[in-house]
Amino acid sequence: MAKAFIQSKLTPLIVLAAILLGIISVIMLPREEEPQIKVPIVDVMVSMPGTSARELEERVTRPMEKLLWEIPGVEYVYSTSQPGESMVIVRF
Repeated sequence: MAKAFIQSKLTPLIVLAAILLGIISVIMLPREEEPQIKVPIVDVMVSMPGTSARELEERVTRPMEKLLWEIPGVEYVYSTSQPGESMVIVRF
C-alpha cells in the first residue's frame, strides 16, 4: 500500500489538499483576544508555621469550612491540612 502511494502522482495533491484544509480551518476558527473565563472555584490558603496538621485542622480548617459553607451558592468545600499549612477549596 505504501509503495502505491509513493509511486502515485496523486500523493502530492492529497498532501497539498490536506495542508490547505488545515490552513483554512485555522483561519476560520472563531477566537477572542481575551476570552472571559469564569472559574467557579476559590482557593483559601492559611499558613501557621510550627503547628501540627491536627492542631491546624481543629483551630483553623474546620471553623473556616463552616464559615465558607455560609456563602450563598457554595456547592462543595474541600480541605487539606499539613504541618504549618491549610488549604480549603470552595466550589460554587
